[in-house]
Amino acid sequence: MAPILELLLIVLGMGLLFAGIFWRVESNKKSGRSNSAYKLSNNRGQELDRSLEKNRGKKISFKQRQIIRSNIGIYAWIPSELMGPWEERIITFLESFPITFERKNEATDEMKILVAAEAALLIVQRPMSDYRHLRVVHLWKDQIDGQENALGTANRHQVKLSWKYLKMHIRKARDGHNLTLHEFAHLIDFADYGVAQSIPVSQGTSCFDEWKQVVDVEHERLMKAYESGKNYSIRAYGGYECIKGNKPELFSCGTSAFFERGARLKRESPEIYDLFKKFYGIDPASWRRK
Repeated sequence: MAPILELLLIVLGMGLLFAGIFWRVESNKKSGRSNSAYKLSNNRGQELDRSLEKNRGKKISFKQRQIIRSNIGIYAWIPSELMGPWEERIITFLESFPITFERKNEATDEMKILVAAEAALLIVQRPMSDYRHLRVVHLWKDQIDGQENALGTANRHQVKLSWKYLKMHIRKARDGHNLTLHEFAHLIDFADYGVAQSIPVSQGTSCFDEWKQVVDVEHERLMKAYESGKNYSIRAYGGYECIKGNKPELFSCGTSAFFERGARLKRESPEIYDLFKKFYGIDPASWRRK
């Protein structure tokens, strides 16, 4: 009996092993990513987080800080306790990602520091691995080549921005139209599955269903507000809905409102404000101008 029992256990173990392999392969197929692609992005994320750790305690230069202070309107509201983490991420971003101008290596120091500052502010209390898929940031003088009607675009691997409109929007600290925050929020939304759906967390995580429910409710609230002629903290473009039913702009437009109209967003929609607060790890509604 013992040899038979031992053989049965071996067969059962092999069955479980193959079932596990099959499940992983099928899961990767459904999520649209291969094992190699997942490993590559995971390794890149770990590399970015290690780079951030190496830059702990480092500061940007006085000149760089002056450029940020003179151009980024929200700078005056950033709490002092966030300045250190912000500058560490600015340094890491500049070390990690190329920034081009008109697709040439001609971006000025001002261009680079302002892009890095905005991108780093978005994840000031989050890991650098949020940008694990990013390969390059392209700046255009005015209109984006080949996409003349767009001020900015983003996909999983690159962000394109109009320099003219970037500078225009970052000076306005409270209009909720921050172009750079908007496009980098798309980058975060794309990170897991390559699809912008305004749910920046992975399916299967404890808060995925909460995000989905709140996004649907907020989308309806946003549409009703603008249909009735009311102004709202999240701009109307956030209500765009694609053919497949995804709501790709709510997270990015909501992110701009969260950072620049935090107190108002909290009053008008405390549910989505609380989700943003948990996700980004900050509380802009409590920020006061220094």
